[in-house]
Amino acid sequence: MNDAAPRFTDKPFLWLLLILLFGTVYRALALHWSGLNLYVDEAQYWTWAQALDWGYYSKPPVIAALIAATTSLFGNSELAIKCGAMLVYPISTLVLYAFARRLFDARVAFWTALTFFTLPGVAFSSLIISTDVPLFLCWISALYALHRAVTGQDWLWWLLLGVAAGIGLLTKYTMGIFAVSTVLWFAITPALRSQFRKPGPYLTAIVAALIFAPNLWWNHTHGWPTFQHTADISNLEAGPGLHWDELQEFLAGQAAIMGPVLFIALLVLIARFRHWWPDERSRFLACFTLPFLLLISAQALLGRANANWAAMTYAAGTLWVVGWLLQANRRGVLIVALVVNLMAMVTAYHYHTIAGAIGRELTSKTDYYKRVQGWDVLGQRVSALLAQQPGTLLLANERDTMSELAYYARPFSAGAVLWNPRHQVTNHYELVTTMAGHGNRNFLFVSRDTSLPSGMADSFLTATRLPDLSVPVVPGWSLDYHVWRLEGFIGYPMAAP
Repeated sequence: MNDAAPRFTDKPFLWLLLILLFGTVYRALALHWSGLNLYVDEAQYWTWAQALDWGYYSKPPVIAALIAATTSLFGNSELAIKCGAMLVYPISTLVLYAFARRLFDARVAFWTALTFFTLPGVAFSSLIISTDVPLFLCWISALYALHRAVTGQDWLWWLLLGVAAGIGLLTKYTMGIFAVSTVLWFAITPALRSQFRKPGPYLTAIVAALIFAPNLWWNHTHGWPTFQHTADISNLEAGPGLHWDELQEFLAGQAAIMGPVLFIALLVLIARFRHWWPDERSRFLACFTLPFLLLISAQALLGRANANWAAMTYAAGTLWVVGWLLQANRRGVLIVALVVNLMAMVTAYHYHTIAGAIGRELTSKTDYYKRVQGWDVLGQRVSALLAQQPGTLLLANERDTMSELAYYARPFSAGAVLWNPRHQVTNHYELVTTMAGHGNRNFLFVSRDTSLPSGMADSFLTATRLPDLSVPVVPGWSLDYHVWRLEGFIGYPMAAP
């Protein structure tokens, strides 16, 4: 193990800094040139950032705080909202470099950092602001702090580990799997079992719990919505039994996130259990790779799991695979993996340009970005309608519509409300918006539905159908919305049994 910290005079480190700088600028330009709109979750996170709190319906608060920070500095453009990803990933990469250099050497550290920064999952999500972005930073920082805490005598590292873990929990609850991995590492390493009797780990737990406590209190005072949402999306939605098709789709998603060559290498490495088990470093990295992957794989088998739910697998997993390939003199495999991943990145970043260059017309079946196009045009049209009717509030009946129009129809979308006659709480807008206090108010109702929801017409003095709004995106896909002017809200109808 190399205990030396990375130096700015290290050539690998200098090359890495240049690559990160170039890569970040390139990603910013690629996003700017793409002209893509915010995805629905990104638009929702932006609305969260307008009212900072210790929690939100579906996520803890760090994602909103990150967007609030970048938009306060750079404005409210799509690039300003998303740039948190472009700025945080290089930091995570540098922390991973420092960790890999401590565990191995500068050569392994450089290739690990380069590989991580170019993973398809990292490359793609660098253009998307999501909870995985800050979670990677917390997870990798926690890895580094834990190793320093266990191999040194400085209590500061236990405190820093607690901070990283606490902020990680405020980012995404799956940070809790880090504790599972830590306990496993201590349990299978005889020299570390004494850690269970030392105060360091418990100090870490206390610090993490104190940082996480405000989110717990927020959930308590709001009826535990985030925990309920987490339970809802983690249940056995696909029905009883084992769902091998879901597991197959999930594992295919892992190959897409890590890149097919590297993911196959990871599976081969896992299968070579007898070869890596005696190595202390491999056992450590395996403890922070396999539990996350296996737990989410089990979730996929028992019900369903999105591919990105296992993203933290590739923090330690990338270092594990790269270290093994380099030590086994298989750098050629690593170079092939990097080339494949870079090709995937360029294809993803310039998908529309490449399609145009080869004369391929994209349709609803082939344009994978169709869901993040056209919202700016639709928002402008809705904004113009609201501007023509001063004092009229935007009204929607779907989270997706509400999220996108709250951003793209601004400033006239301020005060928008989600129609919720049953007073249910199944999304953020049902939690934070209400028709209460809007008696006699006029609304512009925008919906995908071709008719008003049951009972809505009876809740207003008048309901006037306006011309439909349609924004073509690609052949077979358009944003088609129907619009009503609703005057004089008189109260929700009687709730249906």
